[in-house]
Amino acid sequence: MASARFLVGCAAAACAAGGLLTPALAQTDAALAARLKARFEGDRTGACAVAAIVEPAGVQRALACAAPRKDGGPTLDDAFEIGSISKTMTAFLVADLIAAGTWTLDDPIDKHLPPGTRVPSQGDRKILVRDLLTHSSALPRLQRNFAPGNAGDPYADMTEQDLLRGLAMARLQGTIGGQADYSNLGVMVLSVAVARAYQAEFDGDFERALTERLFKPLKMDGAFVARRPAGVRLAPGHLWNGDVTPHWTWASAPNAAGVGGVRARLDDMVRYAQAHLGLIDTPLAARLRSTQAPLAHGFGMNWLVGRFNGQDQVMHDGGTGGFSTLIALEPSTQRAVIVLVDTALGDLNDLGALARSLMDGKLPVPKARRAVAMPASLRKLLVGEFMLDGRDVQLRDDDGRLVVQATGQPAIELLLDDRGDLYPSSTFTARGTPLIEDGVVNRIAWRQGGSLMEAVRKGSLQPLTATNPAWLDWAGEYRLSQQFSLRVFERAGRLMTQGTGQMSLPAEVTGPDRVEHADIGAVIEFQRDGKGRVTGLTLRQRGEVRPGIKQPTP
Repeated sequence: MASARFLVGCAAAACAAGGLLTPALAQTDAALAARLKARFEGDRTGACAVAAIVEPAGVQRALACAAPRKDGGPTLDDAFEIGSISKTMTAFLVADLIAAGTWTLDDPIDKHLPPGTRVPSQGDRKILVRDLLTHSSALPRLQRNFAPGNAGDPYADMTEQDLLRGLAMARLQGTIGGQADYSNLGVMVLSVAVARAYQAEFDGDFERALTERLFKPLKMDGAFVARRPAGVRLAPGHLWNGDVTPHWTWASAPNAAGVGGVRARLDDMVRYAQAHLGLIDTPLAARLRSTQAPLAHGFGMNWLVGRFNGQDQVMHDGGTGGFSTLIALEPSTQRAVIVLVDTALGDLNDLGALARSLMDGKLPVPKARRAVAMPASLRKLLVGEFMLDGRDVQLRDDDGRLVVQATGQPAIELLLDDRGDLYPSSTFTARGTPLIEDGVVNRIAWRQGGSLMEAVRKGSLQPLTATNPAWLDWAGEYRLSQQFSLRVFERAGRLMTQGTGQMSLPAEVTGPDRVEHADIGAVIEFQRDGKGRVTGLTLRQRGEVRPGIKQPTP
């Protein structure tokens, strides 16, 4: 995230986008296809993508592939796994229940779960429906007992009982309602609760409720979870190296599929966008609009909402084992963009930037990622012993190849692309960005499975302290989210800050307990307790306000 350092808490594509939708010249399908081709042709992932631009005047559609697919590739009529965009559809069902007077946003979620279900709480503060919709429940990303039997189809053998047991044993990661930390566990629990709310009408069947309340009224005739409509082809999903990978299934916990289990064709998503934008007449309009309204922490009801380039915008991205997707709406101009990719792009994090370029023909299209030879000088910088997520990891030069090996696991070659990112030669998707400072690499930002971690060279950790007495109280590590911390320290007589997975930056002291980074528009204000001890900070950047708690000194 070098172009948006310090920013935390946004969905992956939104972080990269900066602002998705801007006024654009009308595009023909051919022009859209050319821009889509410019992004994917020759890309190291081998991906194929379909896209649509929705406007009051009509819809443009296009398809492009990095290279010809052995399996023929997708068509504009194929269904794709839309991943976490499904969460916005679960939000619609919540809005439907609220409109019926059955639910409120301030209901404790345990009210809608099976009797006896244990839900973590903090004193009298329970997890509410609104907390789950805004990812501010303080629940972890996944349950501790989540142990997929098949990594290629990770949710296939998870039962509803497993999910609720995982909920009961969950350790809250912060203050309920305090800040947004993306939680799939929270939305799976919400999905199960929603299904139970439709017991009388649809026998407590999540897919039936979604089909009857949303898909059929909007004529999303190819959208489904497990019951594929006749004549609808489901596109194969792919790993970054072109291998076909299994579709994700929810056979043992079908009512949890609201977290990411929907499959849909491009035109189904076009209908969904048009309904949200008021471009088609539907009795669902008010409920759809209600899901877009800001609630807290940059979220509506599972939608990421914000103001970019002077316009209110609403978006969500998604990813499964073999697909990557994005939908972005600009309600005031009644415009939208949809991108569906038949490959797990993992943490490449540029669908937002691609969407923006598709909407505005004057903006550059993100370049394809191409494999390049790794310079011997870079291999030399990377060789050594690291710690990653509590595990010993060794990087070594093996006859001109950079090889990584974690304790107890096989060695894997790391390759290099023209963006300067490392990626594994094996089938799993990940991205490592070496942080080169003062001619050495002591940290590698490692992105895998939606998580950001740091591989830290052994012996390189320096105390987070300061010799300048004015800075001493500030020095330390501050946790802003489950995956993001901000370190404050002195180096070579300068006050420095460093975000997780980012380069360190010199800070300017601009007031009592206040420092700034003018180049990235960031202000940091430190908080003290009644005894004058620094206990936390607040990061203000581009309209976002993020609190951080000072961590105990190791």
